[in-house]
Order: sequence, then structure tokens, then C-alpha cells
Amino acid sequence: MKEIRAIVLGLVVLMLIAAALAFWRRPAPEFSRVKGFKVEMKEREGDSTHRVTFSLPSSLVARVAKLSPIRRFGADLHGSWDSSDITPRQILDAAGQSAPGRPGVIKKEDHTIEVMAEGSALDIVFRDDWGKTVHVRMPRAIVESLSGDREITPKELLQRIDELGPGDVVVVKDGDKEVTITAEPR
Repeated sequence: MKEIRAIVLGLVVLMLIAAALAFWRRPAPEFSRVKGFKVEMKEREGDSTHRVTFSLPSSLVARVAKLSPIRRFGADLHGSWDSSDITPRQILDAAGQSAPGRPGVIKKEDHTIEVMAEGSALDIVFRDDWGKTVHVRMPRAIVESLSGDREITPKELLQRIDELGPGDVVVVKDGDKEVTITAEPR
């Protein structure tokens, strides 16, 4: 009789573990176009290139965002920045001045920022005089939430990132070093 109870208890424990894994691994409802995010870091040294690549499943990104204690993102960030910094409002204004094939440009000291509005996305390229380049493709709603125009929930943030679809989300280049985050298609 004890053996049967032990077998039944073992099966119940296995069923609970399988249910937990199924819950954790199921596709996140916020992501219908993006399967995950591939992070690739490259560094060139002479003739060789060192490369590190790993993937983050969209379900993991969504679960971590849901565990966050933050319920809404939104702030007016211009108050604490000094005069050489770029505010989210300036980025939105530059996006409003952009046209197809012609970005809105912001110049501040040794920085140049080019902003292209592409539907509900903003394509932003930061450059400095030392050869560093950062290319970011992000939902307009994120910049609006940082400018104080609106608030955004973590769920809506994930949905807006999914709406961008597959492709490079962030590319950072600094001389011979490069980091790329790419949204992978379903």
C-alpha cells in the first residue's frame, strides 16, 4: 500500500512540475510577432573577432516585466537634465519634423541625433565626435511616456515592442566593439 501511495505522490509531483514548466514556457500573449531577442556582442582585435551570442525568449521578457512592481511608466524627465542633454520632448519634436528619407536633426555640443518617425515607431541614431554610434528603434509611446505626455503600462510596453516586428532593435557601435539586440520572428 505504501508503494502505491509513493508512486501516486511521485506522479502528482511530476504533474505539478510539468504544469509549472508549461505555464512558464507558454508564449507570452503580448508577443504575437516576436519569438525572442537575440543579443550579439562582437569585438575585433587585429585579424580576429570575438563573438558572444545568446537569446532571450519573449516569454521570459514578459514574465520578468510582469514581476516588476511598476504598474505605469511615465515621467517628465526634462527637469533634472542639464543644458547639454537631450530631452524626450526634443526627440518627439525632431520626429515631427522628419519626412520620409529626411530625419529630424538635433545638435548639442559634440552630439548629433537623427530621428525618423516611422508610423508608431521612432528610429533614433545618436552619434558623437569620437566615433560612437547608437541606433535605437523604439515605440513612440515609450518616448511619450518619458516626456510626460502619457503613461504606459508594462503590458502595453511589451505590445508596442511586439508591434515593431522582427529586426534590429538596438545597435551600439564603439570603434571595434558592437552590441546588437535583434527581435527574432515567430
